[in-house]
Amino acid sequence: MPEEPVILNWDRIIHKNVRSKDMDDVGNVIAIAGDTITIFQGTKREYRVPKSYVEGFNGSEVFLDLSLNDLEKLQGIIYIGKVMRSN
Repeated sequence: MPEEPVILNWDRIIHKNVRSKDMDDVGNVIAIAGDTITIFQGTKREYRVPKSYVEGFNGSEVFLDLSLNDLEKLQGIIYIGKVMRSN
């Protein structure tokens, strides 16, 4: 039996706050594109996260199945105008 998607309507999470697995504030969802959500934190950090790392949504906050440290290791931090990779 196929697994139910965590979120049925992905557009509902745009502009919602995002928390890491360890409950750190990651930022706000600013876009959904294909299998990726884009999270913006403050004015300088942007994360692109595969939807498969979204663990839940309670109507006001999105929860990731990644710690903030793991999120940064996964892809590095994309700064406005410059990409910095941790790999």
